Amino acid sequence: MGNLQAYMPTDATITVGTATAGSFPVVVQLLGPNGEDMNVSACVFAYLSKDSAGATICVDGTDTTSLAAGTDGLMVEAAGYATAVSGHFVSETDGDIDITAIVLTTKTMYLNVVLPNGRLVTSAIMTYTAE
Repeated sequence: MGNLQAYMPTDATITVGTATAGSFPVVVQLLGPNGEDMNVSACVFAYLSKDSAGATICVDGTDTTSLAAGTDGLMVEAAGYATAVSGHFVSETDGDIDITAIVLTTKTMYLNVVLPNGRLVTSAIMTYTAE
C-alpha cells in the first residue's frame, strides 16, 4: 500500500470567487504532506458556518444556505441536515474540489474544511446581500 501519508491531505487552500445571484464558487485545493497539490483523490468533510471559528453551523429557522458540488469533485451529503450545509467531498486526482455555496437571503458565512488529521481550514468571509 505504500506510504499512507501520500494519500492524506494535510492542508488545503480555499479560494472564494465572486457571488453571482447568491451562489459563491469556491475552489478547494487539497495539499499533501510537503505542501504540494495532491496527486490522488482524497475525501474531506466540509460545512458552512456563521463564524470564522467554525463554531456555529449555518442551520436554524432563518438559514437558507446550502452546498453543492461544482464541476471538479463529488459531494456526499451528510445525513440529518435538510439544507445540505455539510457533506463529505471527494477530490479529483489532482486534489481539486469545486464547491458552490448557495445563499438566498442576506447572509455572512464561511466554508470550513475538516482534514483527516483534524485540522480545520476556514475560507475567507462570504457576504451576500439580497436585492
